[in-house]
Amino acid sequence: MPRKGLRPFCVYGMIKNSLIIKLEGDRPDGVIRVMSDRISLADGKARSVETITRTFKYNSDHFYGELEINRKMMTEMMKNFKANTYGQEIYVNIAHHDWEGAAGKITRLFQQGNKLKAEIDWTEMGLDAIRNRGFRYFSAEFAENWEDPETEKRHGAVLLGAALTIRPRVKRLDPIDPEKLTMLSEDSDDDTPIIVLPNVTRMLSEEITAMWEQLIKELQEQLKKHVQLDEGAIKALCDSFKASVTNVTEEKDAKALQEKFQEAGKQLAEQIEAGKLDKEATIKIDLSGGDREAKQLTEEDIAKAVQKKLDENAAAAKKLQEDRDVLVKAFTDAIDAAEGLKALGETELAEMKKEGSELITAGMTEDQVKRLADHHISMGNKLAVQRQLAARGMQPGAAGQIHISVDESNSIKQLQETVDQRLGFKEMSESKRYGRTGGSLPQENKALADKFLEIYDREHARELHAEAKHLAGGDGIISDVAVPATFERTVIREALYMLVGLQFVDTGTLPFASSHIIPYSYRDTAAAGRDNTRVYEGGSIPRAGVIQTSETAYPIPQKLAFEVSDELRYLTGANIINWDSVMENQRNASRIVGEDLEGMLFNEILRAADEYGATAVAAEALNAQLDGANNVFVLANFPVVRPRNVYDLQGNQVGATSNPITVTYNDGGGAAAIDEYDGTGNQAAGNYYSLDYNLGEIRIVDETGALQTPANTDTLVVDYYYATNVYAFDSDNGGVDLDLYWNNFLYRYGLRKAVIEDDRYYMANFGLMSGTLRTSVEQARQFGANFQRPGTDLTTDGNVGRIKDVPNFKTTAPGLWMGDVRCIIGERNQTRLRMMKPWTMGELQDQKDANGRFTGKKEAYGDQFLILHTPTQLKQAYTSIVVYSTTARVARAE
Repeated sequence: MPRKGLRPFCVYGMIKNSLIIKLEGDRPDGVIRVMSDRISLADGKARSVETITRTFKYNSDHFYGELEINRKMMTEMMKNFKANTYGQEIYVNIAHHDWEGAAGKITRLFQQGNKLKAEIDWTEMGLDAIRNRGFRYFSAEFAENWEDPETEKRHGAVLLGAALTIRPRVKRLDPIDPEKLTMLSEDSDDDTPIIVLPNVTRMLSEEITAMWEQLIKELQEQLKKHVQLDEGAIKALCDSFKASVTNVTEEKDAKALQEKFQEAGKQLAEQIEAGKLDKEATIKIDLSGGDREAKQLTEEDIAKAVQKKLDENAAAAKKLQEDRDVLVKAFTDAIDAAEGLKALGETELAEMKKEGSELITAGMTEDQVKRLADHHISMGNKLAVQRQLAARGMQPGAAGQIHISVDESNSIKQLQETVDQRLGFKEMSESKRYGRTGGSLPQENKALADKFLEIYDREHARELHAEAKHLAGGDGIISDVAVPATFERTVIREALYMLVGLQFVDTGTLPFASSHIIPYSYRDTAAAGRDNTRVYEGGSIPRAGVIQTSETAYPIPQKLAFEVSDELRYLTGANIINWDSVMENQRNASRIVGEDLEGMLFNEILRAADEYGATAVAAEALNAQLDGANNVFVLANFPVVRPRNVYDLQGNQVGATSNPITVTYNDGGGAAAIDEYDGTGNQAAGNYYSLDYNLGEIRIVDETGALQTPANTDTLVVDYYYATNVYAFDSDNGGVDLDLYWNNFLYRYGLRKAVIEDDRYYMANFGLMSGTLRTSVEQARQFGANFQRPGTDLTTDGNVGRIKDVPNFKTTAPGLWMGDVRCIIGERNQTRLRMMKPWTMGELQDQKDANGRFTGKKEAYGDQFLILHTPTQLKQAYTSIVVYSTTARVARAE
C-alpha cells in the first residue's frame, strides 16, 4: 500500500495472453513451422524419430512362412548399426524402390519397449511422400543372420534399410504424423511463426517462468535501496511488474521492462523526498515499446489481473492433481487385481505401487498408464515365479519357464565340447569334416541341426546331465543299459551337417503328431497378370492369381537297427572309453542315418518334378516284344512316374494311390496283375515286374530277382503314367564330335530353365546330377577356355559349376532314383522338410546268432520321424532332363 496520505499511483502497461516465438526478420512468409523434440534444427534438416518395426512372430505368413523379430534380434540390429557392420550408411527408400533415391537417412537406432525406433534425417522426396502421397508406415529390410560376403563371417540380425509404405506386412505400428515434420531451410532469415508442441511448451514455460521470478526478485532488491519507499509501494510496483512481464518471453525485453520499473521507483522516491507528490500526480511507465499507445492501469486493475492469474493457476494445478489422482488409482487398482502378484508380500506390493505411481504424470493417457501397470505386473509375475521355483530347488528360465536345475546352455554345451575333443572333431579340418558340403558347414544345415537338437536336449536333459557329471573328471564310466545320449546327440548333429539336400528344401521342426497341415501359396498363371490388369471405369477387375492354401502331410518313420560294440557302450567296471572305436561307430551311424535322409530328399524332388503334368497311358500292350528271346521290354513313353502311397503311423494307407501302375502278365496260366519286385526276399514264389522308371524299361523276375524270359505266346500289358515335365536327351552323337554334341545338352538345359522362369514364374537356382553324368556334361566345348560363355563354367576341381548361371551340385547318397541319367533343375525351398522326433536309440539287447547263442555283442534300433512333402502346386517349380540312348533303349535279351 502507498504511504499514508498519498493517493494511489497509476502504472501504464500492456497485458497479453499469448506466447510468441519469432525468428529474426521483418514479416512472416506465410509458412507455419512446427517445433518439437522430434525435430533437430541443426544443419537445416528435417529430423524425426519413427517406429521402424516391433517384436512379432508369424508362424505361417503367406509369403515368408515363419517370420519373427524378437528383442534379441533388435539388440543385434542396434549393435551392428552402431558398429557399421553393413559397411555403409542405412537409408530409407519409398516402396522398396532403391533406384528412385533416398527418402531419408537413419542416423540413430534404439529400442523403446517392444519397438525399434530410428532417428531419421528426411529428404524433400521423403517429406513429399509422407505429406502428399499418404505414406505413413515403415517396412523394415533386414537379414536374420547377415553374412559379410568378404569375410564370410555372420553377424546376426542386421538392419539393411527401411521403406516407406502404405500397407506394411507388420501391423499395429505407430504411423508417421505429417504434422510433426518440417523442412527448415539453411538460409532462412525470416520471422515465420512457429507452432510449439506441448512438451516443448512446458520446457520453454519453465525456463521463462524462472527468468521472470529472478527479475522480480532483482527489482524488489533495487527498490528497497530507496529508503523513501515503504513496503506497500514496493509491493505495488513489483506486482505491477509481475503482471506486465508475464507477457514478455525475450530476456532482453524483460530486462528493459525491469529497468523502466526501477526508474519509476526512483522517480517516485525522489518526488516523495522532495515533497512534490501531490494528489493529482501520477507515475507513468511506458511499456509499449514506443509503437503503440500506452494504456493507463490503476493499482486496482493490476491487483485484479494478478489475482485472476493466481486463481487460474491454482485451478489448473488442482485440475492436474485430480487428473493424476484418477490415473494413479487406475494403476494401483490394476496391481491389486493381478492374481499372480498375490504370492508377493504386502511390503513388496506397496513398494511396487509407490514406485509406479511416482512415474505417473497428469499428462499421461489411460493407455500409457495401462501399459505401465502391465509392465509392473509382468515383472512382478516373474519375481513370484522365481520365488516359487527357488522354494522347490529349481532355477527359473526366461519368462517364468521351468528348466531342470542343470543349465543346458552351459552343461550340455560343455558335454558336447568334451566329446568333440575326444572324438577328434576339434582338430579335424573343415575341408575333411564337411567334405560332402564343399568344405564348409552350410547355414541351412546348422540352423536345422540347432533347432532339432533343442528338442532332443529337452527330451533327454536328465541323461545328458548325468553323462556330463560322469565325464567331467575324466574318461568316466556309464551304464551299459542304453546307448549314451551324447552319442545319439552327436549322430543327429553330424548326420544333419553332412546333408547336401538341405540346401534345396524348406526346413523346420514340428511337434510330433499323427498329421500336420502344411500351408503354402502359389501363383495361378492363368489368373490376372500383366496382360489383363488394364481395366477402365465400370469394368470387371480380375482377381490376382496368388492363392493361399494348405495340404495335410503325414509323418514318415525312419527306423534302423545297429550292432553296437562293447567299446561303444563305454564298457563298465574298471575299463575306460575307447574313443577311437566310439568315433568309428559314430561315423558309421551318422553316415547311414544321413544317407537315408539324403536319399529321401533327392528322391522326393525327382518324384515331385515327374508328377507335375503326369499323363496316363491305358493298356499299352508289349506283346510284340515278347519273342521268346527278349527279357527287357520298353514302354512307348518315359520316364515313368512313380506311384505315391501315403500311410499313417500304423501303416494304413491314407487315400488312393496317385499315378498307379498295373502290370498284367499272362504266362500261359491266365492273365493276372503282378506286383512289383521289392528286393526284400520275403515275397511269395511267383512272377514280379521290375521297372526302370527313368528309361521306361520293364523286366519280369521271380521272387529272388532272377530275370525271366517270357515265351512268345505270353502277353504283357501295362497301365501307367509318364512324365511330360522333362526333356529326353539322346546321348547317341551320330558321329558328331563329343564336345560339340554335349554343347546341345547345355542348350537344352537353358530351355528347361526358361520353362521354369518364363512360363511358370519361378527362379531356377539349383541343378542336381550324379558325378557320372557331370563327367559326361563336362565334355561340352563351352567349358573350354576358348569357347567359354558367361554364366557357364567349371568349379576349381574341374566339375560342372554353373550352366546358364544356374549352380549345379553333385548328388551324394547311394542308390538314388536319379541314377546316372537324370538332371533336375528347379527353385529351392519348395519341398517342405519338418523334423518331428529326433533320432533316438532304444535299450541295448544281447545279440544272438542263428543258433540262438549269445555273441557277446549288443544290438539296438533307433528311429526318428519327419514330414517330407511337396505341395501339389509347387511341383511346377521343378523340371528335369533324362539322358538315354536310342540304340540301347530297345527290346533285348540281357
